[in-house]
Amino acid sequence: MPSITVVGSVNRDLVLTVQDLPRPGETVLAEGFVEGVGGKGANQAVAAARLGARVRLVARVGADAGTILRALAAEGVDVTTVLPAADATTGIASVVVDRAGENAIVVNPGANAALAVADLPAELAGGAGDVVLVQHEIAPEVVAAAVLRTREQGGTVVLNPAPARPVAPEVLAAVDVLVPNLGELAALLGVEPPAGPDGARALLEHAELPCGAVVVTLGADGALVKRPGRPAVHLPAPVVDAVDTVGAGDTFCGALADSLARGGDLLAAAERAVRAASLAVTGLGAQSSMPTAAQLDSPPPAAA
Repeated sequence: MPSITVVGSVNRDLVLTVQDLPRPGETVLAEGFVEGVGGKGANQAVAAARLGARVRLVARVGADAGTILRALAAEGVDVTTVLPAADATTGIASVVVDRAGENAIVVNPGANAALAVADLPAELAGGAGDVVLVQHEIAPEVVAAAVLRTREQGGTVVLNPAPARPVAPEVLAAVDVLVPNLGELAALLGVEPPAGPDGARALLEHAELPCGAVVVTLGADGALVKRPGRPAVHLPAPVVDAVDTVGAGDTFCGALADSLARGGDLLAAAERAVRAASLAVTGLGAQSSMPTAAQLDSPPPAAA
């Protein structure tokens, strides 16, 4: 069974559904409310575990996280390296989702900010077949240490640079697969985000990043895959009825890590990840709609 270590965040997600996202100064009435487990680290760990991977999560939570830890364990995620933060509560994400599936999110990091380099297991990757998946909802020095340690141990590093912030060149150089969305890619390159897949392809073809491969997520337009020395390949997404786009990017990352840990080719792994993310947007909530392997191997639902 593949081994994946996710180093990242854990949040309580408070999801409100509305007709339209509120404008500045506007109050709107919610049509529904769901509370669940979220955070990029937890989401990506669950996404990979649902597909059958052996997943370990490295994170910090508050003393209020008993229910969250039990929920993650029930999904098959190893939470023995999720540590308590004595002086902080578990992170909270307030999510508002409109009728088109678009969202606005405000996050209080809470215990996620307490995750330190010293909390990282000495062995993050046992060998070349192991994947370590990292995101930006934790401190930059923890991200850097996890990336560099994994490279030293011969594992495969997948970095999802979200939310966008600068990444040191030596850290990027140790990344095997960088998975930004278009805005995050533009931020890393210090340019304005281009429009559409064609603009994204042109930007990616001329990007000078010291990492290995780059997989750019494009939402409903699928993804672009750029491997060293090869032209970028566009992978379109199936057309589905989107209900909630929260967690789609995390589903993509988890599915990509699962395929890579199984020894899959990057292009095939990214294609599978696109299909997983497309399934995830057809239900409400970041984790509740993440597909299992059986669901992913079935034809995707067609849009009405």
